[in-house]
Amino acid sequence: MRLFYALVPDDAARATLAGAGSALARHVGGRAIPAVNLHVTVVFVGDAADASLPCLRVALHAMPRTPFTLSLDRIGGWRAARVAWLAPSLVPPPLAALHDRLNAAVAACGLPTETRPFRPHVTLARRPVHPPREAAVAPIAWDVRRVALMRSDGTPDGVRYREVDGVALDGGTRPASASARDQ
Repeated sequence: MRLFYALVPDDAARATLAGAGSALARHVGGRAIPAVNLHVTVVFVGDAADASLPCLRVALHAMPRTPFTLSLDRIGGWRAARVAWLAPSLVPPPLAALHDRLNAAVAACGLPTETRPFRPHVTLARRPVHPPREAAVAPIAWDVRRVALMRSDGTPDGVRYREVDGVALDGGTRPASASARDQ
C-alpha cells in the first residue's frame, strides 16, 4: 500500500482551500483537486507492506502534539509534476520538527526516506495548461490541528486518500476506523 503522513485540514480550512483550488484551476486551465483530497504531505512513505503499519502508527502517536498556524502565501506550479500549488513562504518550526521526526521514524521502521528538500504545499490543481509562476498571494491562515497517516488508493475516478490513523495536535488521539485498520 502507498502511504504518507499529512496535515489534514478541518472543514473550514478545507472549504477555503477548495475555493482557492477551484479559482486557480479556472485561471490556469487545470483540474481542481477534490476537496476531500486536500492536504499537506509531511513525509512521503511510499509503498509499504502491511507489516510496517504498527511501526508507522507508533511513530505517529509518539510525535509532539504542538498545534500551529500555517500561512499559505505563495502560489506556484511545477511543470514536471504538472501541478499548481499553494505553499508557505516560511515553514513554521513545529512543522519542520514534525517533518524531521517523522522522517527519522520512517527510517527507524526500516523504510527508505525522501532525499529531496522538504517543500510543504497543498496541491490545488493538476494538469494546468498555464502553470502559475511563483508569486506572493493573500495568505490563507490554516490552524493545523491534525496529522494523519494516509493511504493512497488508485480508483477509476482518480486517486483517493484515506486516513489510516491520526492524532489531534492538542494532545488527543483518534483510533483508526475498523475499515481502515482491516485493509
